[in-house]
Amino acid sequence: MPKPEFVRRSSFSSDDESEVTEFIRKMYADNQSRFAPIRTGARFSALTHDTPLIGADRVRTSIDYSGTSADGFHDFVFFVVHAGSVQIGSRLGGTIAGGGDVAFYPLGVPIDFAMHHFDVTTLRLPADRIKQSAEEMAGIPAAQTHFRGITPVSPSMARYWRSLIALVSGALTDTESPLNSPLLAENLARTVATGALHVFPNTTMTLQDVRGPGAVTPAAVRRAVTYIDANAHLPLRVGEIAAAAGTSARALQYGFRRHLGTTPLHYLSRVRLELARRELQEADPARGDTVGAVATRWGFANAGRFAAAYRAAYGVLPSDTLNS
Repeated sequence: MPKPEFVRRSSFSSDDESEVTEFIRKMYADNQSRFAPIRTGARFSALTHDTPLIGADRVRTSIDYSGTSADGFHDFVFFVVHAGSVQIGSRLGGTIAGGGDVAFYPLGVPIDFAMHHFDVTTLRLPADRIKQSAEEMAGIPAAQTHFRGITPVSPSMARYWRSLIALVSGALTDTESPLNSPLLAENLARTVATGALHVFPNTTMTLQDVRGPGAVTPAAVRRAVTYIDANAHLPLRVGEIAAAAGTSARALQYGFRRHLGTTPLHYLSRVRLELARRELQEADPARGDTVGAVATRWGFANAGRFAAAYRAAYGVLPSDTLNS
């Protein structure tokens, strides 16, 4: 039986102004675009790769165009420019991005843009995903999470972001994409969301949450543990676990450290490791079952780290369990 495809792929190519405008509207933001005269052979082309949690595209155009988006972007669209240039202007700031530069389109504000013979890779992430990570990481309410610039805080952070975009786009475009595993897709979306909060200037860098984490009872921690145990096969987030336990994300993390000496996500990883072990015990190499497939199914992307964690927990390698 073929594996279910969590990653959806599509392509688009056109030299028609209205078709290009409509593609940009559907994929990114409503817009009013103006096109330079389109010469023979010029085209706008895109390869898109989507999961419900994260997406990446490769967009190339030999058609120059500019315009406005009155409503702006509602989700994050980060990009790295490989060739050509992307010019953005808004009340939150602007940039002219050329080869090697990274930036993102401002959210929720009108923007002006101008695109010149560009080749870019974009990375798309829902806005609420980053705001949830801000609350989990810094205890800052979603309403107080704002970005104050659209370019990285330093050259080293720009290099990190380029490498992260390359990692995500490579994983999504792979014909045997590891992101067909919803658990791995969630892990990668979490990495991107947390990374964005370190790369681009935002309120988590300056605001300090003066509130304490609040009281976290052992009963709330037990509710969280029960929820994780029952739903470890799903792509869980700390905020979702906290809601099930009746507390906040920050309070839950404090409660786990206090009562269990770990964090919710580390506990979740331990539960998934145990579930992977049980699956390996029932697996059969003669059926084509492999350690790699089991590890990926339970959210472990790196075979070496999975084997090391497995051996530390159970004293044997996962291959020993599979072949026993």
